[in-house]
Amino acid sequence: MNRPKIRVLIVNHGNSSLDELILQLENNKNIEVVGLALHRELAVSLIQKMAPDLLILALGEPDRRHVDTIETIMATCAIPILVMRYFPDSQWDMEFIAHGALAVVPNQGASANAVRDLHRQVEILVGVKVIRHIQGLRNTLTASSRILPVSENAVALDREWPYVLAIACSTGGPQALSKLLQALPAVFPCPILIAQHIADGFAKSMVQWLDRITELDVRLAQENDILTAGRVYVLPPEHHLVVKKHHRLAAIPRQESDVYHPSCNLLLESVAEVYGEKSVGLIMTGMGSDGCRGIDAIFQKGGRTFAQDEATSVVFGMNKFAIDKNVIHKTLPLDKLAGALLAMAHYGKFEGKLP
Repeated sequence: MNRPKIRVLIVNHGNSSLDELILQLENNKNIEVVGLALHRELAVSLIQKMAPDLLILALGEPDRRHVDTIETIMATCAIPILVMRYFPDSQWDMEFIAHGALAVVPNQGASANAVRDLHRQVEILVGVKVIRHIQGLRNTLTASSRILPVSENAVALDREWPYVLAIACSTGGPQALSKLLQALPAVFPCPILIAQHIADGFAKSMVQWLDRITELDVRLAQENDILTAGRVYVLPPEHHLVVKKHHRLAAIPRQESDVYHPSCNLLLESVAEVYGEKSVGLIMTGMGSDGCRGIDAIFQKGGRTFAQDEATSVVFGMNKFAIDKNVIHKTLPLDKLAGALLAMAHYGKFEGKLP
């Protein structure tokens, strides 16, 4: 008989190795990361909503506010807490324990022994009964209304994503992407994957520019990245990337015969295959026909498809191919795309809810 999985919530305070931590935890088939939070108010909301078995507080640097986070959580909704610090300074360890954490461990890297020790810690701590630390209420936010709703703030994992968005674009794409991403909020509840045709070596500067001008977390995608809501993954041109099971990205070597890089088709086809009806494809301005086959795959799998219209496209090529093939559910001008994507995420369905 299979035992229930240990459900872990991670509160991330400045830890840049979050994807690695999730990989290490879920390397154990009995452990499941069910959610992520970036601050204590959101952590409280997620605990109340999701009832995880264990909270891991991942700390990137020493700060008194981490003690306040533990105090607030233990005063509001007691849960076993494991503190994992990614810095050598141990001066706050006893404060963490005094305010309710069950254990504090320094990160030991990704060796087999370190991962095994992490699994052992998790399995031990979930069996410990904890009680609320009432005195901590003195430092909790005075009004519970300041705890923001999960629906507006949670970095949700797969089963809570409304959909996964894959975008294909080429000529004129960077400018169009900047306008689209600036119109989306930082708490956009879906992962966003972008295949933008670009010369080798230039993707990094484009990512830095987009990250600076938008509220979203924009990063250069890499192999083994784990998809997260509210995060934008821009594919590098030096190789192709696709989505595999467990929401991870995998690299495919580029061939000399490949005309387009990165490949829009390969990305969109993988999203269609993995997410089916929860996949959304958007094909924007660009020369050529790359992305049309991928949009078709999403369409055939029951996902939803958008295209940027001719009037707002620098080059009406990729999107025209898809429109002419009758695999686009909705064609919209650039300034209407964000609203349509948000409406879909909010209402949970496509029909009748788009502007």
